[in-house]
Amino acid sequence: MEEAQKEFNLRVTEDGMAVLLDCDITTDELDSLVVTIGNELKALDIKKPPDQKKLKEQLNRAAEENPHLVDFVLIKGKPPVPPQHGQVFWAGDFFTTGFVVDSKTGRADYRQKAAHESVTKGMLLARQIPVQNGKDGENVFGKPIPAEKPIEYYPKVGKNVRFNLQENTYSAETNGRVRLSNDVLSVDEVYVIEENVDITTGNISHTGAVVVNKDVLNGAKIEAVGNIEVHGIIENAEIRTGGDLTVHGGIRQSEDHMVVVEGGIHAKFIDGGYIQANKDIVVESEIINSTVKTLGSVIIPGGHIVGGEMVALKGIYVGHAGTKADTPTKLVTGENFSIRNKLSLRKTKIKRVETELAKLKSFMDKLTTNPESISTYSQEEYEKKQARVSEAEQELQSLIEEVEAIKAKALSAAKNLIVVEKKLYSKTTLCLGDERLIVDEEYSGPIRAEIVEGKIKLI
Repeated sequence: MEEAQKEFNLRVTEDGMAVLLDCDITTDELDSLVVTIGNELKALDIKKPPDQKKLKEQLNRAAEENPHLVDFVLIKGKPPVPPQHGQVFWAGDFFTTGFVVDSKTGRADYRQKAAHESVTKGMLLARQIPVQNGKDGENVFGKPIPAEKPIEYYPKVGKNVRFNLQENTYSAETNGRVRLSNDVLSVDEVYVIEENVDITTGNISHTGAVVVNKDVLNGAKIEAVGNIEVHGIIENAEIRTGGDLTVHGGIRQSEDHMVVVEGGIHAKFIDGGYIQANKDIVVESEIINSTVKTLGSVIIPGGHIVGGEMVALKGIYVGHAGTKADTPTKLVTGENFSIRNKLSLRKTKIKRVETELAKLKSFMDKLTTNPESISTYSQEEYEKKQARVSEAEQELQSLIEEVEAIKAKALSAAKNLIVVEKKLYSKTTLCLGDERLIVDEEYSGPIRAEIVEGKIKLI
């Protein structure tokens, strides 16, 4: 009996979900081993351990395969059953990302999105999948392990969308283009403009989607809640949209013209101007001397970035960066341009509160070192100063925590990566997070710029 105790190792895993056994099983000592293991299971306070008969059968079966047991699972806990989260099943490829891929060549057609956004009146858009709670588990000690709480995500009903309470379905109430923005599902009525948009047509403002079959020219302005599609070019115009922007002919802008898009951008080229998007910016050929900022990625497969500044939170993927003529070109990743104003505002408040707090503490210190001067102030005024010090300290701490929270949220989505497929030229500046590298020679691709041991490395 004593010898059997020394010849096995019984232990509970750190998560309490299994009892593991290491031992060598021999037929002549099996009965003694079973008794000893059973006693130790009771000493460990294992809930519902197997009786001696079941334990012997279990060890016999194990020994038939291999009598030298290592990490043998003797007892298992009951893991929690995960819930079914509340979500939607889409009736079509309305929001598929990317572009149509040619089945023969394997190449993406950057003129044709994979998503099919056009819908007709009465068309089923989506069906809600209801929440189902999970089931709690139990570890080997009988302690409950709570199941994960189900997450419920259902888009809100927006314009031109009907929700059927009996069937839990969304359907289109009009012909148009489906859009999901800020968790609101809408169908945008499409405003089609056959001619150029310029001073003769006047500015365009539409609560749905806009399709321009020709160009958008000098000084024109288009504002749309939904997607904007331009079959020609955009030249020196103001564009603002709550959806995506597709420009088949490209964008040519001067510095004082802006394109601001809440969704993504797809264009043949971008030449000049200020371009801003919240999702990916995909360009077929080149971006020249432009300021481009996105909370997604900048993607130019095989194309060029020449001059200007690219700021992309989730990475930059390009064929050629810079030129043989050493045109200064700046590529920045891992930076969230949208938080600059938020941080600036809070940092200004922090500076104001710190200044006030320093003055208050200086005043209170003088009173402490010279108690006689307290008599010149009423007790009420003195207590007010003390209370304000406490309030200012709390306000300062709250502002600092807000700044850290904003930074942490931005960093969680950041991707510090630049990929150059063909050529990386001199005088191209690479910025990944807080790190900066000025390229001083020409490199042939493919090249990945990544952070390695705290510094930018070209791999």
